[in-house]
Amino acid sequence: MTDTLKKSIARQRTALFNMLVEPMAYLAYRCAEVWDDKVELDRTLIEGVRSLPNSTFLYALDTTGVQISDNASQEGPIAADFGRDRSRRPYLREPVPESGLLLSDAYISLGAKRPSLTAVQRVVWNGAELGYLDADFDLRRLPLTRKL
Repeated sequence: MTDTLKKSIARQRTALFNMLVEPMAYLAYRCAEVWDDKVELDRTLIEGVRSLPNSTFLYALDTTGVQISDNASQEGPIAADFGRDRSRRPYLREPVPESGLLLSDAYISLGAKRPSLTAVQRVVWNGAELGYLDADFDLRRLPLTRKL
């Protein structure tokens, strides 16, 4: 990876993290309210993905890393990954900080084979950790890295 690309990714990560702190926390709260109702959880995620600029997918995972929702995309729900075990993905191997939001290092997505980042938001309800809300971003679609 060239130094220019590394610096661009670092700038993009900082800008993206700052842009996601509030919306991801809000979406996690909304998802926590309907966590045990898959239909409502999927509906909340579809509304949520449309509020996250440049996001590719938004989905919910239980505390073991198993997907408990469809993938929410800008085009609508994608059911194919419901029940998928994502526990070995690089973005789930990093500890989520106390603040509740982690922006992963860059990795290559399994499905699209594209350089990606994932925002991982801890979902908590009444002090209990329910799981995680994940938002995927294709590096080629983000404003600062698109041209590279």
